[in-house]
Formats: sequence, structure tokens, C-alpha cells
Amino acid sequence: MTDSDNTTSSSNDLVVVGASAGGVGALSTLVSTLNKSFPAPIVLAQHLDPQRPSHLGSILERRSALPIVVVSEPAPTPLEKGTIYVVPANRHVKILDGHVHLEADNEERPKPSVDMLLSSAAESYGEHLIAVILTGSGSDGAAGAVDVKNAGGVVIIQNPETAPYPSMPLSLPPTAVDHVVDMEQIGPLLFDILKGIHFAAEEKVDDPLRDLLGQVSAQTNIDFRNYKPSTILRRIGRRMAVTHNSNIRDYADYLRTHPDEVKELVKAFLIKVTGFFRDPEAFDFIKNAIIPEIVERGRDNGRTLRVWSAGCATGEEAYSLALLIADHLGPDFPEWNAKIFATDLASDAIAFARRGLYPENVLSELPDDYRNRFFERIDHGYRVNKALRQAVIFGQQDISRGVPFPRIDLVTCRNLLIYLKPQLQQVVLDLFAYSLHQSHGYLFLGKAETARPTKATFELVNKKWKIYRCLGGPLAFPQQDGSHTPRATTAMFQEPRRRQIGTALQSPHELTQADTEIAQLRRINETMLRYTTVAVVIIDRTYRIMAINAAARRLLGVRDSGYDQDFLHAVRGMPYQEMRRAIDTAFREHTTMTLPETELDQTSEGSGRYLHATIMIMQVEPGAPELAVITAADVTEQVQIKRRLEAVQREHTELINDLSTANKRFGTMNKELQDANEELQAANEELMLTQEELQATNEEFEATNEELQATNEELETNNEELQATNEELQTTNDELSARTAELQEITTQYRLEQLQLSQLLQRYPNYVMVLDAEDLTIQTVNPAYDKLLKPREVIGLPVSEVFSGKDVDHLIKLLRTAIRERQSIDTPPIQASAFANGESEGRFIHTVVPITDGNGVGVNRLFVYSERVE
Repeated sequence: MTDSDNTTSSSNDLVVVGASAGGVGALSTLVSTLNKSFPAPIVLAQHLDPQRPSHLGSILERRSALPIVVVSEPAPTPLEKGTIYVVPANRHVKILDGHVHLEADNEERPKPSVDMLLSSAAESYGEHLIAVILTGSGSDGAAGAVDVKNAGGVVIIQNPETAPYPSMPLSLPPTAVDHVVDMEQIGPLLFDILKGIHFAAEEKVDDPLRDLLGQVSAQTNIDFRNYKPSTILRRIGRRMAVTHNSNIRDYADYLRTHPDEVKELVKAFLIKVTGFFRDPEAFDFIKNAIIPEIVERGRDNGRTLRVWSAGCATGEEAYSLALLIADHLGPDFPEWNAKIFATDLASDAIAFARRGLYPENVLSELPDDYRNRFFERIDHGYRVNKALRQAVIFGQQDISRGVPFPRIDLVTCRNLLIYLKPQLQQVVLDLFAYSLHQSHGYLFLGKAETARPTKATFELVNKKWKIYRCLGGPLAFPQQDGSHTPRATTAMFQEPRRRQIGTALQSPHELTQADTEIAQLRRINETMLRYTTVAVVIIDRTYRIMAINAAARRLLGVRDSGYDQDFLHAVRGMPYQEMRRAIDTAFREHTTMTLPETELDQTSEGSGRYLHATIMIMQVEPGAPELAVITAADVTEQVQIKRRLEAVQREHTELINDLSTANKRFGTMNKELQDANEELQAANEELMLTQEELQATNEEFEATNEELQATNEELETNNEELQATNEELQTTNDELSARTAELQEITTQYRLEQLQLSQLLQRYPNYVMVLDAEDLTIQTVNPAYDKLLKPREVIGLPVSEVFSGKDVDHLIKLLRTAIRERQSIDTPPIQASAFANGESEGRFIHTVVPITDGNGVGVNRLFVYSERVE
């Protein structure tokens, strides 16, 4: 079906709007901003009192330029472009096959359910759906909006700061929201997005697209060039529409001059929504078949468990795995070294996940037992308890360029590979194989994945849920081809790391010089660094721990030996970006970097430990890989004392300022009191003199008091009468104001009709005139009649003065008949003369059409069409 068709189907676009409290005003504002060329149907759902008749449709009709359809028929209602559909307040609604379906009334939750409406529309429309959540109380619409985001659609919410009831828009997870917009801007934004979708779907832009993605990769170190073009192109089209760029080349230029737009584009590329225990049957299989096995294996390995959640989005999946492990281990969980590495490309999703704070509706599918045991109730939601948060280590990572975590027992990567080309899919699978081969661990893919690991590397364990087991064997570090080679900064250390990983897999009899140097370095650590009280860590260019002493393990919270671990992920509470930036700068510029007050545990402000860290570059010998020596000292006490002193100093300064201000104020007040005392003394003397006069007048006041009392009663009576009169006048004034508004609208409409009629008469080629019905005077004539009647000015003259002849009286009689009967009349040929040149002589046939007033009560004008008869 093409865009020119009138009706829609699941392949075209749809806008669904949900609202609750205060939604009538918001919806009225929204529809008033939509023009007649709006290219998609709009379905409106608002929670209203189901027991009272709804007038929402009639209210919106007065504000909308688009037609309004109130859905009431039990039969499915087809959706048409440029039409607004208002669903009933007492029925649930679904969108199926381009139609609105009313559901059976068998549920008690608020109607209509915005969640149900959005979820059904997401299944039918996918990327072509736009969800809008407006003002309202409660959280209805949050779960449906997540389904819209998962399907690739767009989610827009009203700015909570300006919404009368912000609970409904605030209930959505922040990473599921594409745009936060003020009410007046939502309509134009919808039009721009829909226009951009069509543009991006039609234009062929292979070369410009490749250049633009290369530019994004250069600015963000995130490579999207191997992602599916059909998925990426649509999201670029949306951003082009919002930024008003007509083609991709112009948009690429816009990116160069607007760095913030690059962040918005990357955000549009990434779908960062997930859920706790998404696909519960799959997690039941993990719980019953996989977790017991890897726990038993970890028991023999020093009570160690290592899990990697790749593409963790907002963290629900990583925490789900932590819940399963904690539930299986029970009270022994704190004694285990269980680590769940959770990585994602989107920094805002990682920041949200690291907080462990989720709205209540996100936990709706979570078992009550898990919610009570592993979550803390706080305002507006729940927070993962501290033990689970410490077990999950979040980090930002581009999976196409990432470094794999070694010795992993379970990798989950669900519905991420579907966005990658086959070549990049294989690279990522090789990364997972490298992480899993030592432990013969498991790989858990999403049910929508089409990628199939090779049988030489993985064996299929569960076909339905795409669960595989790594077969093991020596694997080299996965290498990528030139189509997606990392940037130069990564290439500087990539080759040395491959050599190190390769040698790690050799037999003890085949140790290289690099292995010998590492062994020597660790022996030095055991002999020298062991006895120093300063925390010392030595890492290579890929952040791998080469040596660490006991003081560093205690200070940084590294439980096991620490060797070969990623330093940035091994240290609990480490500010990832800040420390990584300092290490990269030290390697790149060969300089010593200092982090004077680095807070480790940032779960609550001011409660963590503070370190003084120094990063220095060292090289064992020329040509050998560079290493970094990180020394750290605990400065928590000094920082706390410093902050207490600063707080005391601030309070002291504020107290001095307050005292100084108060002293000045008291001085000013004292002077004012002295002046006032002198004035009071003089006034007292005057009062003494006037007291006698006041005594004399007091008697007069007493005499007149009774008169005033009587007058007061009369005034009170008059006041009541005036109050009643005022209320009547106010009511009359309101009625007059309403009537004035109506008259203004009628006057405007009348003037518009006059203008349209004048334009029509000016363009009509035959003889046309308009007469006043009361006195048959000529109001206007068209150019043809004007030419016929020249040079005489006839506007305002009666017909009897303009025309003459034997049939003029008959013509006037017919005009009166048309007015009286309010019926159109065609006259027979009539002989008339217009007192002009000879061309006006002749016989005319007149068609008389009476025109009634706006109320249809009486005739106020006559429309006369004349045609000459030969």
C-alpha cells in the first residue's frame, strides 16, 4: 500500500496518545497544532469516568483542523490518514491489522488501558509507531512504551516540569524515552518525524551514509558501519527531520558544527530497553540447568563465578543473573567471589544501571519473593540491595572493538547480534568463545537472533532459547579485518596484547622473553612490594594487572590474586571514565598523572573512600611493552577533615557576615528610634492641647452616633440589594460576553463570505448581481454587469430606477415572490432597458436565488443571474 492510499495497514505510520488527569487541556492543545496535511492516523486514549458520558470528541472538534471520529461501534474501525480517533472511556482497545478493536469489558484496571493499546500497536506497526505520553497520574503506559521502544518505534513524553500531573510521563524508564517536549511543540515534532521517516525510507544514500557513519565513528570511537543499513537509515531520517536537514550530506555538515547532535544520533541508534527475567521460561532453564553446574565448578575453583552480560542496556538482565546466583547460593553468597561484568555501548544506560534504581512498574513481572529479599523500597520505585550492586560491575564497551573478559562461566548477549552484519557477528562470537573456552562455559543468545555459532566452537544445548556450550580448545585473540579496524590509539597496543594472549596459551616449555619478564616482575612483587605499605599496581596498556601487592588488594578491594584481571573492572567502585582517561593520557603523553581525591564507593554522596592515585609510565627495556605503575594512598581521613574544616570555615564566615549585617541594622534602628522619640514628644504636647477639644466634640459624636446607626442599617439593606443587582449584572455581562464572541465569529464569517462572494462575482463571466432583499437595492454587480450598465454608478440604487421597460414591474413582482416563498425562480424572457448605450437593450432571462441569514430564518439577499436571449 502506498502513501497515497486513504486507509492504513500495519506497514504505514500510526500515532497513539495516552493521557489521564488533566488530559483534556493537553489533548486540546495537541490537536490544535496539527495541520490538515498530517500524514498518519492518531488514536487518543484518556482515563475518564466510565459511568459518565464523555464529551471529549465534541470538545476536540472545536480545536482541531482534522476530522474527529469517536469509536463506538463493536465492529473494527479502519484507520485513515489525517483522522483523529477518540476511544471510549469504558472499554479496552487494541490495534490490529490497521483497525481499532474494542475489547470485552472483563477487567477492573483503568480503562482504556494505554499499556494494552500501545503493546498491540507495537506488534502491528513496529518502527512505524509513535507513542506519546501526556499528563496524568499513575503509571499506565510505561510498560506499553517499553514495547514500542523494543519494536523500534519512537516514544515522546510531555515535559514533566510543565505537566499538571507528571506521574504518568515520569513512570517511563528514562532510557526508553526519545524526546521530552513541551506541550505546544509535540504536534510539529510529530509532523517532522513522520516526514523524516518517509524521506529516509525512499532515498538511496549508500555512499553518503558510509561517510556519515565514518564521521560518527571518528567523533565517538563507536563504529556503526557494520550495522544493518536498513535499521540505521531510519533512525538517521528521524534525526534529519528533527534538525530540518533535507539530505544526508547536509546532515553530515550539521553534525560537524553541532557536537551535541552526535550524542543524540548515537542515542537514536541504540535500543536500550530490557526487563527483569525477560522470557521467563528461558531464565527457568538457566536457573535449573546452567546455574547449578557453574556453581559446582566454581566451588572447586576457589568459590569463584564470572558472568558477562554483553549489551546489558539498563541493567535488568545483569541483575536478573545476579538474583539467580544469589538465590542459589543463599546465605553463602557473601563468601563467594561472584562477579557479573555488564557492558553496553550507551553511557547513559550504564549510568542508569549502575544506580540500581527502577520504577515500580518495571518490577511488575518480578516474583514477590525476589522483590522482598533483594530490593529496598524507596520513593517512586525500588533499589537493588548493596550486596547485589557490588557483585555487578558495569562498564561502557563497544562489543565490535571490545577486549573479552577471560575465564567466564556464562555469557549472555540477547538480541544484539541481529543489528550486526554477518562478518561482525562472527567476530563477536569469537570474542565470546575466547572468554568461555577455558571454563567450557555457556553462551545465552536471544530468541530473535539469526546468528549461529560454528559447530567447531559451540555445541547447541537448547534450540528454543539459543543456549550454547563452548567446546574449548586453544583460541587466539579474535582479530578483525580492515573493514572495522580500531583507531590508531587502539592499534598502538593491540599487537602486544595479542602476543601476550598467544603466549599465555603455550606450554610451559615454550615461554617467550615477554613471559619471562612478567614472571620476573611478579617475583619482584612477591619480594619487594609485599613489604611496602604503599598500594602499588602495575598494568599494561590494555589495563591488565601485571603485578599487585597486598596493600593494593586491601585498599582497592581486589579479593583474589588480581593477576590478568582488567584493572578498571576489578576495583570496586572505581570511577571508570576518570581513571581510564588518566591512564590513557599517561600512556599517550608519557607523563605522570595524579588523581588527588578519587572517590571509590559512590553509592551515596560523601560515604565512600578517597584515594590519592599517581600513574607513572615504566619500560623494562627498550622495545618491550610499556607498563604503568599506579600508586595509591588512602586519604579518606584527610579529605573528611578538610571538608569538615571547610564547612566550619564557611559557617564561621556566614556567622560573621550575619553579625555584621545585624549590627548595621541595629545601628540604623537605634537612630530611627531616637528620631521617633523626639517626634513623639512634640506630638504629645499637641495631643494635650487637642484633648480638651476632643472632649467637647465627643459629646457631639455621641449624639450623632444614633443617627449613624440608623443610617448604617439602611446602608446594609441597600448593600444587600446592590449585591443582588451586581450578581444579576455579572450574569448578564457573562451572557453578553458570550453573545459578543458569537457575534464576532458571525461577523468574521460574514465578512469572509462577502469576500468570497465578491471574488466569485469578479471572476464570473456572465451577468450577476446581488440585491438587498428588504428594498431591492443593488449591493454589488460583477464586471460583466458593470460594463453593461456603464457609465452609471448603480450600487445602492433600487432595481426600479436602474431598469425600465414594459416587463420591469413583472420582474420586481417575481423578485418579491422569491423572497416571500424562499424559492429560486427562473423568469421568462423579459424586455428591459438599463439607460445606457444601445447594447443594454434586449431580452434577458433572470435566475433569482434567495439567500437566507445565518440562522435560516429570513431572506436577506437575492442572487440574480442574467442571460441575454437573442
